[in-house]
Amino acid sequence: MDLGNRTILITGAAQGLGLGIARRLAGAGARTVLVDCDPVVKDHLADPVFAKSAIALVRDLAEPDAPRDLIREALEKVDSLNGLINCAAWSLHKALAETTIQEFDRLVAINQRAPFFLSQEFARAICDAAPDPCIVNIASVNASVGNANLTGYASTKGALVAMGRAMAVELAARIRVVTISPGAVLTTNTENLIAAGQIVVPALLERFLVKRFITVEEIADLVAFLFGPSAISITGCNWVVDGGLTAQ
Repeated sequence: MDLGNRTILITGAAQGLGLGIARRLAGAGARTVLVDCDPVVKDHLADPVFAKSAIALVRDLAEPDAPRDLIREALEKVDSLNGLINCAAWSLHKALAETTIQEFDRLVAINQRAPFFLSQEFARAICDAAPDPCIVNIASVNASVGNANLTGYASTKGALVAMGRAMAVELAARIRVVTISPGAVLTTNTENLIAAGQIVVPALLERFLVKRFITVEEIADLVAFLFGPSAISITGCNWVVDGGLTAQ
């Protein structure tokens, strides 16, 4: 797949799914703008896959002005954007009764508010000649399936799914909008939760039809497809990649 006509901004690109997606897109020829609150995102520019095509920006998406500033700064360094991936997220594993207002507000700020206003700024910034502009939102299967201690997180991911659907309708004349809701993806964060006992692997996999974790590469390949020429009629939908969890 040749994505040489793409310049794509990816949030949450310092590690995990965001980094894997960025690598896949860069490997297909896309120019990438890597965004994260962790300064380590700049270290990835030394990776040969990013050497000729990437820039990195450090910003906390919980800051109200971050979306406006990020799009403006990106356009100072690249000629134009025609892709946005809202992948950054803050995951809180905590009981409903123990969740604080401050924690809930941070969940909303990063997982819901930032994608909304990044998409707004992206829509304002793209030129009419931009080839097939597309926004991909990374939600979660938790938007569709209830899990204990994830109520706050799930509420923001449910909002992201609904937002993507409505945004696709509103922006239909200019921009495609697609949502992906992954299930259990094996990332460093997942491994940390397993080590902490917050995820019990046998009990988790028992719930799935496909008895294994989803890989970062699988989701990254789907994202690359959605930015490719074979996906120009795909918009307004939520791709659930969950090993069959929601089929039951």
